[in-house]
Amino acid sequence: MSGPSQMVSLRLTEEEILELDRCIGFDGMRNRSDVLRRGLHKLLEETASPDAGRRITIRVGTIVAQQLQVLERMAEIDASSAAGLGIALLLEQKSAEMRASLDAGIELLEEVEQRGKHQDHIE
Repeated sequence: MSGPSQMVSLRLTEEEILELDRCIGFDGMRNRSDVLRRGLHKLLEETASPDAGRRITIRVGTIVAQQLQVLERMAEIDASSAAGLGIALLLEQKSAEMRASLDAGIELLEEVEQRGKHQDHIE
């Protein structure tokens, strides 16, 4: 999780404030700060250099959020690191599954090929 936040002031027109307020309540945005933060994150993602890591937002339920807080306190693993570790583990598991499927397919093809060779000798 990130450190303490800082207050930033900015000037907006009345129309911009109305548009800002219209977004409150959608997609988990509870206040103007949430709306502005979402927009800023989107801008930063769009303008990030290809070498920079990509920022993603993952919505989790209340229970998972609580478990992440416990994980951070007890194991000193923040939510971002936990997500990275989980994604790496998932990719590893899926890669292993795909390798196993590919190996099984190759084995089946070799078996069919061997049967074909044996049948040629029988005739």
